[in-house]
Amino acid sequence: FYKYDSMSDEDIVALSGAHTVGRAFADRSGTVAEGSAAGQGTAYTKRGAAEGQKSLSSGGRSWTKNWLVFDNSYFTDMGKNDPEVIYFPTDTVLQTDASFRVHCERFAKDQATFFASYATAHKKLSELGCKWEPAQGITGV
Repeated sequence: FYKYDSMSDEDIVALSGAHTVGRAFADRSGTVAEGSAAGQGTAYTKRGAAEGQKSLSSGGRSWTKNWLVFDNSYFTDMGKNDPEVIYFPTDTVLQTDASFRVHCERFAKDQATFFASYATAHKKLSELGCKWEPAQGITGV
């Protein structure tokens, strides 16, 4: 994000809060031990999407207990050392770097503040656009 002058520390922390939803997988990113095969995962992810009766999305390791809910739990739960979730160095620096920590603490205290900052940062990031490779985009999929 730093290569974009328009992204502030607040924007970076807010966008990191998107980890509230989703998981990491061994067979996709290699960043965690848990894969996407049946029976893999943590206490929070091994059943997949609990709302689905026959979920095919089990496994992985999430950043939050309720990994299908977009809220501020990424910030409120960070630092609780829950062994069932993952935090990368890029996550933990939000609590250790003073310029990030102030925003991390604000978002933990006030979900509405997080939502507002996230919306602003997401819009800003989206408006930066993207560079397609190949230049004509991906076709025939």
